[in-house]
Amino acid sequence: MATDAAVLHETSAKTAAEPIVSVLGSVSFGWLHEQAGFLEDERYYMDPLHHMQQDRAMSRLVRERFPEYRIYNLEAHLVQPEHRRKPPCLVGGLQPNLILAACVGSKFVFHGDKDPDVTLTPLAEIDLESGLEKLRAIDLLKTWPITQFSEQVRAMQQKLGDGADVIPPFFWDTSGRATFHGPITTAQKLMGERFFLAMVDAPDFVHGFLDWIVDSYVALARHFSALSRIPITSVHIGDCSACMIGAEQFSEFDRAPCQKLIDALGPARLHSCGNSNHLLEAFAELKNVTAVNVGTNTSVARCREVFAPEVRIDVMPDPQLFCFGNEAGVRAWTEQCLIENAGGPMHLEYHLDLGTPVPNALAMHHAVRDAGFPEVNVEPAT
Repeated sequence: MATDAAVLHETSAKTAAEPIVSVLGSVSFGWLHEQAGFLEDERYYMDPLHHMQQDRAMSRLVRERFPEYRIYNLEAHLVQPEHRRKPPCLVGGLQPNLILAACVGSKFVFHGDKDPDVTLTPLAEIDLESGLEKLRAIDLLKTWPITQFSEQVRAMQQKLGDGADVIPPFFWDTSGRATFHGPITTAQKLMGERFFLAMVDAPDFVHGFLDWIVDSYVALARHFSALSRIPITSVHIGDCSACMIGAEQFSEFDRAPCQKLIDALGPARLHSCGNSNHLLEAFAELKNVTAVNVGTNTSVARCREVFAPEVRIDVMPDPQLFCFGNEAGVRAWTEQCLIENAGGPMHLEYHLDLGTPVPNALAMHHAVRDAGFPEVNVEPAT
């Protein structure tokens, strides 16, 4: 234990010029609903002005509850608070794969007290012989909801002028970072588990399907970037389902489309859910990845071995520990992350869900502060 303490002290005793370790927390819709009755219903997502008004009220509540901490009303792990310097007006504000699913036949499902979704897999029955040709014939920019969201961006720009930042679908702040689900994750959302069977039974279709997904995302990013006058600077690739496949499958099917997305849109922040230790070397084959956002129980030490020292590691606590453990356990996990990080850039992130003990969340902040990393509390505009 004395050795760990010494390493932790050495890790924190860095000069101001070196990377900072930080903690960033966000609150869930379920938490907001339970605390103050907020509704994330159809009007919230489809009426940008109402969305903006509700977001302001939500943000005020969060700041009142957590004035000393970097805890915000933000989409989990996607928003950079330092890039919200004017009141944000989100158009859509829906997850990327939900919007693409709606373009090909799904309907949005708004629960009100939890995250939205879509009706079941729109391409579950796609013909593996002729389906790709039909998909490529779709002009996404002329489909709903892209047409509606495009009209809303124009209307909000005219109405709000310089008094607010109008943020279009697939962007969450004004940094220019486009945000998409990874090719494998999107394919699963559109086709369901049949997609994984097709990886074995129809690999040529799978390659073409993933290529269509990337082409669609690139076209949508460029469309809304031009419309909102937010230049694309980078891309977040949320390949949540990647942890469900092996390294060989990632290299065979997912690496090329991910690289195509990076080459088209810029430096990448790559996310995977769950334990992704088995994929780290495959992830490292991708070029121009500047940050990796890895899931539960992925080894920070292994990340530091595999990725270049300047690559930022973003980590999240084990939900079992975070939701059902105690402060001491969360603090010990945080300190271990700092030791394994070995002085590189790192973000520790969490999403405060309904029922999560608040002291567990604050333990992460306290551990990082006590290790010598000051908490720079950026106040996003509301």
